[in-house]
Amino acid sequence: MFFETHLDLLHGAVEANRTRLAWTGFTPIETPTAGDAEELVGVYDGATLDLSAAWSAAITADEVSPYTGKSLNVTYGAPTVDEALAGAAEVAVALRDAGARARVGVCLESLRRIHQRGQEFAAVTSHTTGQSLNMACSGSGTNALDRGLEAVAMAWAVLDRAPETVTWQQRFGKTPVTLNKRYRARPLGTALVVACASFPAWNAYPAILANLATGNPVLVKPHPRSVLATALAVSVIRDVLVDAGLPADAVQLVVDTVDAPIAARLATDPQTRIVDFTGSQTFGTWLEQNSGNALVFTETAGVNTVVLDSVHDLAATLRTLAGGLSLFSGQMCTTPQNIYIPDRGVQTDNGIVSRDDVVAALVTAIDDLAATPRRAAAVCGALQSENTRDSLSALTARAEANGTLVRRPVAYEHPEYLHARAVTPLVIRVDPRRGDSLPEGEEFGPVAFVIDCADRDSAVEHATASVRAHGAISSYLYCTDDAAIDDISDAYADAGASLSANLVSSMPMQYAAAYSDYHVTGLNPAGNATLTDESFIAGRFRIVQDRRQVEG
Repeated sequence: MFFETHLDLLHGAVEANRTRLAWTGFTPIETPTAGDAEELVGVYDGATLDLSAAWSAAITADEVSPYTGKSLNVTYGAPTVDEALAGAAEVAVALRDAGARARVGVCLESLRRIHQRGQEFAAVTSHTTGQSLNMACSGSGTNALDRGLEAVAMAWAVLDRAPETVTWQQRFGKTPVTLNKRYRARPLGTALVVACASFPAWNAYPAILANLATGNPVLVKPHPRSVLATALAVSVIRDVLVDAGLPADAVQLVVDTVDAPIAARLATDPQTRIVDFTGSQTFGTWLEQNSGNALVFTETAGVNTVVLDSVHDLAATLRTLAGGLSLFSGQMCTTPQNIYIPDRGVQTDNGIVSRDDVVAALVTAIDDLAATPRRAAAVCGALQSENTRDSLSALTARAEANGTLVRRPVAYEHPEYLHARAVTPLVIRVDPRRGDSLPEGEEFGPVAFVIDCADRDSAVEHATASVRAHGAISSYLYCTDDAAIDDISDAYADAGASLSANLVSSMPMQYAAAYSDYHVTGLNPAGNATLTDESFIAGRFRIVQDRRQVEG
């Protein structure tokens, strides 16, 4: 019933996936005021959300607003591993037999209803993740919805490609043979979607909806300190399922605590056939290696590099880079971390600028952003976890002790919340040639390592080696030589990394466009899944056929 209602939306998304041009299925979400956002979140204070049919315990999640410091005080029904898996198994046949049109219709209607409640979702996202309200409306709002729609459209295109029936004829010798053939998509089985704490919707929506569209019951496991936004999305989908005459338990919420996690137990249970994971590289790799017969899709983390060789406008470039380092306090998987600057400095239209001057100008650009409270609040947001602030403090202390500290991660003054976990980037300068050490992987949060290197070629060599060793989701280059850009793009591609060159505009350098940008290559340690190509869809179902010979 919902499929026909949203057919134009679906066709638009399918076409956008094909052309890779700019397109959106959703109008912008108006940013609520800070006061309105608090009211929207406060509605759930003391609430209990029951988002699975069977649960024998409840958990009051350890969710604390990064802005107010107050507990959200929301309790969730907490099915055990056995209860959740049994619930998924009970509804599997009904979900499968509903057919692709019904399931895709449910996905499309769910996205529409989430969009209708966009301000509420943004408020909850902001007060659980630390995203600014602007980002919660865009990155976790319309952009995340587009990522979900992108996956649904890709799923529909793949499912619709095979005909349901054909009459097949071929002559064998002198005898014609006619067969009636039927093709049926069969889902793989129960899917587990594990969401991250800081940006749950952007990856969870595609995974949940890709599984649902292809007929797999879904268990959604949010981070124990960032539950409510994901829970509300699950609630919407369950309501739509019921309205479509399908069992609500086709999508269930499963919750846990930091001290008693259940993701590993769910992932390794033989009844779980698909695992979608967003989070740390350590646990993502463990899942890839230990999930038994489950098909595992991961997006984890890497070391995103910047090679700063030559630019037309250095000031504009450094403003872009300062914004990229500051955006959501460095808590995005696309945030730059390692910045390579050659010994000769950076070539500009006005001559060469020394490396020392470039570093000083970068610090000034960060300071300028931090000195404007409303702009800083909109760009930086707040740290999701106190653990990240502790990590920053430890890094700062080590850098100060070994003489590599350039800029402290000082707090900015948030205009609405005096006690927000507000912070601006830490900048450290190292030279591996003199024995300075670099981190073995991502340093989560607003941390930049400026790396002294001999020249552009050595920077690219070091950066692509880092991609191979630690992974990367986004890589950046500033270079005015088109021939060199082509060669460097090849080097990054050979390392399995995507590359963005000369990004200087009002678009954040980390921005990844649904329907156009392939997010994560699957070719380096930062993850094995791509949003969204056909490989993200195809393994979630298989085609079975039956043939009947027609007597002729």
